[in-house]
Amino acid sequence: MSILIKIREYGGLSQSESMVQKYILHNTKKFLSQSCRDVAKETYTSPSTVTRFCKRIVPEGMHAMKLKLATEVESYKNINLDILNSTIIQPNDSVLDVTDKITKISIQSIEETRLLLNEADLVDAAKMIVDATAVDFYGTGASNVVAIDASYKFMRIGKIAQCYQLVDRQLVQSLNSNQNHVGLIFSFSGETKEMIEIAKNLQESGTPSIAIVGSIGSQLPKYTDLAIFVSAKETTFRSGAMASRTAQLFVVDLLYAISSLYDYDKSHLNVAKTRISV
Repeated sequence: MSILIKIREYGGLSQSESMVQKYILHNTKKFLSQSCRDVAKETYTSPSTVTRFCKRIVPEGMHAMKLKLATEVESYKNINLDILNSTIIQPNDSVLDVTDKITKISIQSIEETRLLLNEADLVDAAKMIVDATAVDFYGTGASNVVAIDASYKFMRIGKIAQCYQLVDRQLVQSLNSNQNHVGLIFSFSGETKEMIEIAKNLQESGTPSIAIVGSIGSQLPKYTDLAIFVSAKETTFRSGAMASRTAQLFVVDLLYAISSLYDYDKSHLNVAKTRISV
């Protein structure tokens, strides 16, 4: 998992921890040569705050975090990825400008999500889906569009998959779930009240659950068995929602493809059988 992106996406921080977060993001190279006290002085916080924040990112502490950051900073130069750059749609942009910017948003959200992904988590999530009798998908707003797309994909390879658009029906769906199901909950913020309630319902019923979220440190992953994090920068004119949707769809495609590998021949036959000409 990318340390820099994890730092940027980490939510639920105190005001003083947020100051340390911003300082490291904007002064990464300088941070690599500073002591805990140096950073505390620069951010008008305390050494204990700096230490606490570093341990949130890398449990081993500040020194281990610096070692990982040093390697990452160099690798980012090679792939030309700027984690602080936000692509903003301006009133005077031409159609070509907008096209280029939306293309950039989509590509960067996938590239950054790829850096956040953990192979073991993807394998575990796919195994949970394969082993389940039924796969239930949950999400509101733009995340519901992703959830519906996911339910159709898994239906094509022979899974019993369902997703409702109305939140009250999703809540009922979660209450009727059991340990033979698996629930995939999409929430970019990880703080959507209804999605947290659904996660708690699944937890109480013993239903395995997977959160696909964009905010590391948010509430939702605390109530699920597994969390897969996606990346999307905060931008204006709804481009943030575009980026989060793109990143979530990327994860859905990965889980769909990996799950298909468990019984490739059967999945291939099911996709061929369910192909509909329109």
